[in-house]
Amino acid sequence: MDIGSGASLIANSVFSGTVTYNRNLSTTNWYLISSPVNGQDIDTFISAEDLATGSTSNNIGLASYDNTSEAWSYYQSGATGSGNFVLGSAKSIKLATAGTISFTGTMPVSDLGIQINNNTNGYNLIGNPYPSYIPINTNADSSNNILTINSSKLTEMTLWLWNQATDNYEPINQADQAKYISPAQGFFVKTSGNNTFNFTEAMQSHQTDTFQKLKNNRPEISVMLSDGVDTYSTKIYYINGATTQFDNGYDSTIFDGVANNFAIYTHLIANSNGENLAIQSLPNTNLDTMIVPVGIIAESEQEISISVNAINIPKGINIYLEDKNDNSFTLLDGTTAYTTTLDENLNGIGRYYIHTTSSTLSNTQVSLTNVSMYITNHNLIINGVHSGVAKVRMTDLLGKEVINSHFLGARENKVALPYLSTGIYIVQLETLTETLHKKIFIK
Repeated sequence: MDIGSGASLIANSVFSGTVTYNRNLSTTNWYLISSPVNGQDIDTFISAEDLATGSTSNNIGLASYDNTSEAWSYYQSGATGSGNFVLGSAKSIKLATAGTISFTGTMPVSDLGIQINNNTNGYNLIGNPYPSYIPINTNADSSNNILTINSSKLTEMTLWLWNQATDNYEPINQADQAKYISPAQGFFVKTSGNNTFNFTEAMQSHQTDTFQKLKNNRPEISVMLSDGVDTYSTKIYYINGATTQFDNGYDSTIFDGVANNFAIYTHLIANSNGENLAIQSLPNTNLDTMIVPVGIIAESEQEISISVNAINIPKGINIYLEDKNDNSFTLLDGTTAYTTTLDENLNGIGRYYIHTTSSTLSNTQVSLTNVSMYITNHNLIINGVHSGVAKVRMTDLLGKEVINSHFLGARENKVALPYLSTGIYIVQLETLTETLHKKIFIK
């Protein structure tokens, strides 16, 4: 039986015989793929498909991800004895010529558990083991979806899909509209231990083809970074019930299973631990009170532009980008972008902030309200104080002083901490013009 690209087949009873599932890859870019059938030999697959070849070695366009070395392991031209594709596992593939790849074997007709581990970085490349669609999130299926069922196994309730069109990993979480994993599609998840990721037959459904189609109409702000060639984005969702802290399943970090040389992300408004977010979900009220720290990874002398695409933002709310380097505000209205040529490498937050406000902001309205603080590696990190002398004092809830120090403002300011017990502490930050108090939780 041949199954066309994007079609689906679900067995309602005992199913025997050979199935061939076809998947069209419309470009020669890299894709993440998995076998939707049992028994497909890898060497046979390689000999049948027109895979790309490396320019200086025997590497071919099929690779496994090794989360110990945090690198791709490429299959070699002429290799033998590679074995079968493992159901539930995935690989990356690149064709020499765009076309259709085929998997031939028997149809999976049972639940499946695949081992995932936290070797080095915790990222695991797995894939849909069925020739049918699987719901990712609650909007696709309220309870029988892979994020909900596997939530206890994951560091965060996020799934990362590779988008060959943008050359980027795109996170999907519970805040997204209904999303499905297509047959033969691979994806990344992240775990902090040795666990079993579960797929069940009951998850399967028939859908229109969603392979490499990631459209989202949720009310949001997409903040886009471009260097004229590549464009990356980070998303801010405004959702009833979301908080300004980390909401597992509704906030998602950027994929860092491989090095990021050009990226944009945000940090939490409250109780940040330094998470670099590709999706941040915030309350859908009081937008005027929320200022979002924006982080950028980019090299010196690059010309970059930052723009936004806003969907269903409340009428009268303006979106501004603050640049603390020159204390400027740029109105981002969908047609206007902020542009600059970097005079230094960027890799962190502290320079840029997104303001959503009904007011008109001017270059004189810089304050401490958008300063972010969090604890990492026994240091208090303070971002948002770029110049001048600042004093910092930290006490426990009983008023006992544990830090009394000062620093000269820079992009990222670090204050070394003594050993501190778990609990809530009060940080007082004072500049020549303002004083700010924030609560910090030490785990």
